[in-house]
Amino acid sequence: DIVEALCLEQTVELPESLVPPGTWINEHVVGKCETLRRCAKQPQFESKDEKDIRWEAVVRYADDTSGGELPQLLNVIFGNTSIKENVKVEDLELSPTLMGKFLGPRFGTKGLRELLGVPKGPMLMTALKPMGTSVAKLAEMAYAFAKGGIDIIKDDHGLANQRYAPYEERVRACAAAVRRANAETGRKCVYAPCLNAPAHLVVQRARFAKAAGAGAVLMIPGITGVDTMRHLAEDPNFGLPIVCHPAILGAMLGGGSQHECRGFSHKVLLGIIPRLAGADSTIFPSFGGRFGFSEQECVDIQKGCTQTLGSMPPIVPTPGGGMTLEKIKKMTTVYTEDVMLLIGGSLIGHSPDLVANARHFLGIAGRKDTYGPLENKHHPASYPAIATTPALVHHAPAHHESNEEVTKLQKRCVQMEKNVAMLTEMYLNEEKARKELEKKAAAGGHHGSSKDDHERDSGHGHHKPGTTLPPGVAAPDTPVDGNYSKVFNRPKDGSWTWERIPQEMYKQDGGSFKGCSRFELLGKRGESTVFHVRYFEVDPGGWTTLEHHRHEHAVIGLRGEGEIQLGPHVYPVHVGDAAYTAPGDTHQLRNNGDEPFGFICVVAADRDRPVEVDPKEFLKSTSLKHALQHGVKESLEAQAKHRASMGGDAEPSACEWKPGMKKKKQAAEAVESGSACEWTPGKKR
Repeated sequence: DIVEALCLEQTVELPESLVPPGTWINEHVVGKCETLRRCAKQPQFESKDEKDIRWEAVVRYADDTSGGELPQLLNVIFGNTSIKENVKVEDLELSPTLMGKFLGPRFGTKGLRELLGVPKGPMLMTALKPMGTSVAKLAEMAYAFAKGGIDIIKDDHGLANQRYAPYEERVRACAAAVRRANAETGRKCVYAPCLNAPAHLVVQRARFAKAAGAGAVLMIPGITGVDTMRHLAEDPNFGLPIVCHPAILGAMLGGGSQHECRGFSHKVLLGIIPRLAGADSTIFPSFGGRFGFSEQECVDIQKGCTQTLGSMPPIVPTPGGGMTLEKIKKMTTVYTEDVMLLIGGSLIGHSPDLVANARHFLGIAGRKDTYGPLENKHHPASYPAIATTPALVHHAPAHHESNEEVTKLQKRCVQMEKNVAMLTEMYLNEEKARKELEKKAAAGGHHGSSKDDHERDSGHGHHKPGTTLPPGVAAPDTPVDGNYSKVFNRPKDGSWTWERIPQEMYKQDGGSFKGCSRFELLGKRGESTVFHVRYFEVDPGGWTTLEHHRHEHAVIGLRGEGEIQLGPHVYPVHVGDAAYTAPGDTHQLRNNGDEPFGFICVVAADRDRPVEVDPKEFLKSTSLKHALQHGVKESLEAQAKHRASMGGDAEPSACEWKPGMKKKKQAAEAVESGSACEWTPGKKR
């Protein structure tokens, strides 16, 4: 009865008699119970009451019920049902299509290691406390912790904008203190201020933190909102790691020493959901601390941080909560190496010398870099310095790794040489076209390079206004740059180029794509459009990057034929066919034919940065849920092989462009003035 009620409560909130089986809403909206079984492991209660027996139900909801948005997804998972008794969300699985709606962590474990310069061993975190401490004292503590090698020095979650340590003053001082320590040691320690702020100030304070030199931020999604964290994580103009703090979330947890059947499991609430929302590190109370989490519950959180979740990278489990230096050995045994150990009060109270305390923390955590690279000349017995330049450092035990790195660099050099050759050819073609236009303009008595020229030549040479021009006399060339009406023609030889528009590279690196080029036709040369019109061409056997993003775009086939991957499915694209890619959907265009495949792509001018999807991981996740169409497996495997041969991830797209607030302001002014061409920006813009 509970499960049947749950399926209705979480979707239509109506009795089944009003949406009976066989109706469209029942079949496509109402949740469905796929399995129901008695739990193999039952909690031990003193009473043997039948109501204490635990059952496990697997309930499936249609992707569309979430609207592709995180707040509604959480609402569908556990909205009204969270108010009921005896229901607990034990685990969560999302389809590849729904996973594609969320970009997830920007850095993850691997990215944090690179950012902090900690290739091996546990990363370390501490907190600036207590509340009531002056800005000067907090900055002094931040300097000492960074000097001693603590990787992330965060605000205590209770530091907000109190009068004894105002936010902006504190952030400036602590960020400067950590920078000063790094300059002396050569380390990459970062300061993470707490963004516990009113809703309208969270993003503003995050941007201030970045401008002031903070290297990460601490967020409390239980207070400021899970989707607020997702919004900041996906903001391409922010780009700092996010540490998730669990304050208030404890009220939503089930389990515990009383085996409570309510709320979320530790794995879902403190592992999977923060990861979906873009956290790079999630803090939780470790077993053996003052909060009573069991070792198994902590291991479950770690699983939520590291298990396969579409193409999202693993994030760093960060156990803390009253942990002491004496418990580090046990923590490293359970959590292994990919962890960030958080010690606060115990580190501060170990001795008055915070620098020595920090180095002691590094030592008992098994780290060898007791001193930073710039300090090693004074401490020759310490861990070898980490190179601060891209130069390769060879160590005998890892010689094979160095060889692999050299091979990757060599392949990248080859690709760079190809890119240079391609750019040179494009430049020469552009110069040739420019000279032909100059010759043509000289013969016609005008240049047609600006609006003034365009208006001056409206008389077409020596012909007077009001007269009729002879057949074959063309209008003057329209301007290329500026917000003027314009036309760009293809050459008469029928080639797929445009006069006065240079051909450009698709992206700067060939790891994620093969055989692609583009022409930026309209929208990028001063036009006031809220969209860009581009022409892309894919060589036979080539493909564009497999990726997803929060903006939408439209594709129209123009030359040859190809195919488009939209989520798990593939569709043909012939001349004249139109395809729409919805926000968040993983997509790619491919050419399996013998002739070039060209298409027009129309995209928003103000757009977010695409997120590359690993074809190997995409193939793995898609094949678990869907039967693959013919040729998809082979194509994705070929892409994975090509990507690996090029050294992994591609560089950011060369065609990314974000105009900032100018177009938003223009659109708002147009709306306020009641313009006939009024345009109201959507919520994403």
